[in-house]
This record gives sequence, C-alpha cells and structure tokens, in this order.
Amino acid sequence: MKKFKLTFFILLFSISTVFGQAYVQVVNAKTGTPVEHAMLISDNFLTQTDEEGRAKLDGFQPDEKILFKHSSFITYVSTRKKIEEQGKTVLMVESPVRLDEVVVSVNRWKQSKTEIPHTIKSIQPEEIMHYNPQTTADMLGTESGVFIQKSQMGGGSPMIRGFAANRVLIMVDGIRMNNAIYRSGNLQNVISVDAQSLQNTEIIFGPGSVIYGSDALGGVMSFNTLSPKLSTADNYEAFGKAYARYSSVNFEKTGHFSYNFGGKKWASVISTTFTDFDDMKMGNSGPEEYLRPQYVVDAPYSGADQILQNSNDRKQLYTGYHQFNLMGKLRFRPNENIDIELGAHHSQTGDIPRYDRLIQYKGDKLKYAEWYYGPQEWTLLSGRMQLKKNMLLFDKANLLLAYQDYTESRHDRKLNNDILRNRTENVNIYSVNFDFGKNIDERSELFYGLEGYFNKVGSNGYSEDLISGEQEKIAPRYPDDSNYSSLAAYYSFKYSISPKIIFQMGSRFTYTHLEGKFDTDFYQFPFDGFDMKNSAFNGNLGIVWHPTTDWQINIHGSTGFRSPNIDDVAKVFDSEPGTVVVPNPDLKPEYARNLELSIIRSHQNRIKVEWTGFYTWLKDAMVRRTFDGLGQDSILYDGEMSRVEALVNAESATIYGTTANVEYLFNNQWRTRHDITITKGEDSEGMPIRHVPPTFGSSHIIFEGPKLYLDLYVNYSGKFDFDELSPDEQDKPHLYIPDDNGNPYSPSWWTANIKSNYHLNSNLTISGGIENIFNKRYRPYSSGLVSPGMNFVISALLKI
Repeated sequence: MKKFKLTFFILLFSISTVFGQAYVQVVNAKTGTPVEHAMLISDNFLTQTDEEGRAKLDGFQPDEKILFKHSSFITYVSTRKKIEEQGKTVLMVESPVRLDEVVVSVNRWKQSKTEIPHTIKSIQPEEIMHYNPQTTADMLGTESGVFIQKSQMGGGSPMIRGFAANRVLIMVDGIRMNNAIYRSGNLQNVISVDAQSLQNTEIIFGPGSVIYGSDALGGVMSFNTLSPKLSTADNYEAFGKAYARYSSVNFEKTGHFSYNFGGKKWASVISTTFTDFDDMKMGNSGPEEYLRPQYVVDAPYSGADQILQNSNDRKQLYTGYHQFNLMGKLRFRPNENIDIELGAHHSQTGDIPRYDRLIQYKGDKLKYAEWYYGPQEWTLLSGRMQLKKNMLLFDKANLLLAYQDYTESRHDRKLNNDILRNRTENVNIYSVNFDFGKNIDERSELFYGLEGYFNKVGSNGYSEDLISGEQEKIAPRYPDDSNYSSLAAYYSFKYSISPKIIFQMGSRFTYTHLEGKFDTDFYQFPFDGFDMKNSAFNGNLGIVWHPTTDWQINIHGSTGFRSPNIDDVAKVFDSEPGTVVVPNPDLKPEYARNLELSIIRSHQNRIKVEWTGFYTWLKDAMVRRTFDGLGQDSILYDGEMSRVEALVNAESATIYGTTANVEYLFNNQWRTRHDITITKGEDSEGMPIRHVPPTFGSSHIIFEGPKLYLDLYVNYSGKFDFDELSPDEQDKPHLYIPDDNGNPYSPSWWTANIKSNYHLNSNLTISGGIENIFNKRYRPYSSGLVSPGMNFVISALLKI
C-alpha cells in the first residue's frame, strides 16, 4: 500500500510539473509567424525562443521585468504576470531601422547589407500592399531616390541619379530585360513586370557594370518574382491569394490570383493579374496650361476629323488602356545540393495612346488625329539550376538560361490625313549566365561568372490608306534583321580585414558587337550600314567600416559603361515637331566613373539616419545634338521638312548629388520617415542633363499595430527654371507652362496622401486610401501625362 501511494505521488508530481510549466509564444506582429531565437532577459534569468517561437517562463518572477530582444525586432518589455494575463502571447514588431537586411542583387548571391559598400534599397510585398501602386513604375516611385516620368498612362520611366531609359538596367529573376532597341529617351517597359507577382525588389544605386555589364550606369532595378515554395511537412501544402483593387481617378479595376502547391521535392506557383484603366482625371487646382480643352474625334473613312471642345477639360481623353500578366514556375529539388526551376512570364497590354503627342498643336489645331502604341508584348522563358557542393573551384554554382520575345509598335495619323503609319519592332533575345561562389577561408569569399547575350532585331513599316485600303511600305524605325551580341566575364572578391572592416573589389571585361544594313530605298545616307565592335574593362573598389555595431560607413568607387545599341546607332524617328533623329554609325561607348560615400547610423533600434553623397564623371556621354554627318542640316521625313539631329559623343558630363533618409520610432507603434534627393548635372558644354530631376522627396507619419497600418504622407518636387531645362526639354513647351518671359519651366508641387490597411483576420486584409487629398493639378518634370487628381483607392486581399 505504501509503495502504491509513493508511485501515485511521483506520477502526480511529474504530471503537475509538465503541465504546470508556463510558456510564452513570441510571434511577428505583422505576419503572425513565430520569432526564433528571441532573447528573454531579466536581472536573474536568461533564455531564448525555439523554432516555434516558444520559451519557458518558469525562471522569471511574476513581477520581474522581462526584456524581449531580437536583432530584427523592436525591443519589448513586460512581466510574467502581464504575459499570462494576455494569453501567454507576445507580439514583436519588426524594426524598420535595422541594418542587417539580406540582399541578393549585388553579387547574385545572398549577403547582408552590413557587408556591402553599395547603396541599396529594398521593396517588400508588405510595402506594395501598404501603398497599392497601380503599376510597377508607381511602385518604384514610392522609394527614395527614384523619380518617375510618364509620357502616357501606360508607362513610367524611372530616373536614378540623373540616368534613365537605357542607362539604367532592368533585371527580372537575374535576367536582363534591356534589349537592343531600348531607347535613350524616356522608356516605359518597366510596366511589363507585374507588381503583384513580386517576391521582393532591390534597387542598386550607381554603376552596376561589374556584375551586370552594359547599361547599368545609374543603377540596377532587380525584380525577383514569386518562387515556388516546397513543403516543410511530409504532406503537400497549398496556399494562395486573391486580390482586387479599385481606383476612382481613372476607374481602375484590378484582379489578381496566385497559388502555390508544394511537396517535399516538387513545387509550382502560378500568378495572373488583369488591370483595366479608363481615362485619367487631373486635379482641379493648378496651372490652366495643363488642361485638355480640345480633342479629336477621328473619322478617317470620311476624311473629316473633328476637333471638339472637351466638356470636362480635367479629363485626359485617350489615356486609358488595359494589361494582362501571367506567370508560372515549376521547381524540383531532389536533394539539399540541387535546385532546379523553370519559369514562364507573359505580359501584354492593349493599345496605349501616346498622350504627349495627342496634345501637340500645329498652329491653332491639334496635330494628330491618332498616335498610339500597339500592344506591348513580352514573353520570358527561363531555366535555372543551382548547385551547392564544396568543390575545388566553387561551393555554389548557378546556371541560368533564358529566351525573351519582345514586340512593340507605333501607329500615327495626322489630322485630316487618311494615311495611318505603322511601324512594328520585334526582338528575340537569348542569354546564358554562369555564376559561381567560393568561400576561400573564414575571411575571404570569391564570386565570379560568365555571361552571353544575343539579340535579333526585326523592324518593318507600312502606311495604310484608310479609305482605299491600299498599303505601301515605309521606312522602318531600325534596320531590319540587325544583330546585337555581348560576351563578358567578371569576378568580385570580399575580404574581412577585421570584424569591423570589410574590403570588396571586382572587375569585368565585356565585348559587344553590332551589325546591320540600312534600307537604301528610303534614305540616301553616306553609309550603307554598321559593323561595330566595342570592349570595356570595369571595376569597383569599396570598404565597409563599422566603428561600432550602430555605425556603418561605406566608401565606394566604381566604373560603368554603356555600349551603343541598335536604337542609339541606327534609328530614324521624329523626336518632336520639326526634328528628326538619324543614324550615327561612328558613335562610341560612354563611360562612367563614380565615387560615393554613405554614412548609416542606427541608435537603440529607435532612430536610423542614412546619408549618401555621390559624384559621377561621364566620359564620351551620348547626347542628342545637331548633326552634320549627312552633309545637310534638314531632310524630308514623313512629308515634313525636319532639322537633323543624332546621338553624338560629348566630351564629358558630370552628375552629382545626395540622398538623405531619417526614420524615428516614437514607440512600438508610431514612427516617422523622411527622405530627400538632390541631383545636379551638366555636360562639357554647360548644358543641363536631360534626366536629372528637380529636388524631390517625401515625409511620413506612420502607425503600425497588430491589425491596423496607417500612413499620412506628403510627396513633393522642386521647381526647374527655363535655364535648368536641358535643350531637349526646352523644345517641348507643350509639356510645361510659360514663365514671365514666355519660356517654358517646370513648377514645384506637393501632395498630401493617406493610406491604410486593416487585418480583419489572419486571412483577410482591407486596404484603402486617398491620394492627392487637396486635388492639386501638377505635372512631374518631363512628363506628358498630368498626374491624377484626388484619388480614392480601395482593395481587398484574401489569403487562401
């Protein structure tokens, strides 16, 4: 009997010990996922959370203060008694001012920003949900240091450090989108990337030519789309999301659906988005010069186009368009060492009216009855194989193969003219990348690789008499069947001199070849074609210094280059009324030398200050100027005598500037964020650089709780006087307003906005906001489109 009582007592004590232990669950307040390795610290006890975010509370006294600490989260203080009263759950808020963010784009492999001298900004899916941008261009415009120009609503040309168009590089899943016909004028191709299918976006500021080659002068925009996720359990796991958005200012209707299905070795993901926009309405308070008082009702079959008065001159008639995006990926990971992924992307728009041309006048009448881009189609097929294995020459290797098919077209007809001109371009692009990484020892790491890139350009043009139906061949925009190819090799080396100092250097050799023949049926140029071979060495050198854990000082020197492409060398087009751009087969590459200093200071996970200053020397800069290479200063183009211009190499140009960011946390829920970007630049002739924007920035007051996110913010842009406009912009008075002397200038502007998200539950989030609350009428620098007036946005996100 005594033995039974003893056994019963021991069993009872064991049960009470097991079930009586107090645990706390630590979770991410934003995502609801467990927080691993969070430290729980008191004066007398220390422990940390496990993989499920759980930790024992038994070592803490009921009223003893417990400090919850994690490098990626804001420090939280509570007591055991309060934690037990609140259901034994602690919500930790991610710190927006931390320094240890992981990025991929700099060396094509994961690295901490604390080890990298480059200036990099990241955009996560949460930020896309917060701000509800209509396009990927609008998404980029939410980031400090990026200014967006729009010639029409179906577009958005990012300006980074005074560079734009084919001087900044667009990457999708490690594959370069820039092709042989990316132009030096404002470029709208970034809208082909679907913002709703992005896993994250990284923006490298400054030359990125060592890793990415030609075109990466001002920076690199690296878009990483959704990757199939494997199951962490023995069974298959499936999840997805459905998303819908409405905007009032252009009656936007957006629908998105994505779904991931994953097993232990196989996984797939599919994503699709459809968007439809009506004509954009501008604000009601601002310059009258921006209004749309007249428009053309085209009647080509009767030969009598009509110019009508716009009953609502704030409505920018002929700006609406629609777009469809589809993405699918398949992933296979047979073991821990091999990871294979196949991907397919397709983006297609409807016709996109070129608004800045439709508002041009010739005399007292509108010049064009029709001017629109045909469907912009982009298809990307890719295959990636990643190998992780300790070998003599590498520890990790990545093979990336890709094929792209890109089509664009231009269609225009002048007022009361029965002839519609059509020009279509198609580019087939093949690329291969080999990237390797090797840990030499505990302090040293080497990255290196090879790249091959080939473009085949097709271009044709024809005119159509819309009454008789007769068609006639006209001069194409580019020489048909021309080629552009590139071969390159690179390396990048990182060495930790000490725990506080990291040294990084790299270089690249690139060889490019262009060839093509001009069609002598249309132009009698003094040259038959072009056969150009160029090569370039590029390098970078940087030091990262951490005087303390809260300081980071980067010094970075780098060079970049851009080899002329088919658009630079061989196109013929009318850039503005009375001017035609012609080929220049003697064009040479342009080179950039960049020096920058960055200082980052974080204090107690409460305040973060980041300042970057840069100076860029551009040698042999490609600029558009009057051209005497044809032996005549004017030629007849599309029935109009036009002044001849071409891209030529200026002696040099300089661009310099600074960006400052400040973020301060009042407490775990309230914070404020401010940024400003100042850029200046001129060429050797003292002329302003076209893609240097005015001073711009934003200021935010943000509340973020477990369920509610709220952001009240102001966007602003400075003024550009007439003498601050480049010659190209001075020739576009219809985009600006006249000053006291009648010369065009770009006025300053600002807008107030509010955005919010509310998590109804773990699966459903409702978002809303008001953009341009005071309904201001403004036009960003160099843009044809007047920005939207007051805009009400609402969206819903359902996790499946």
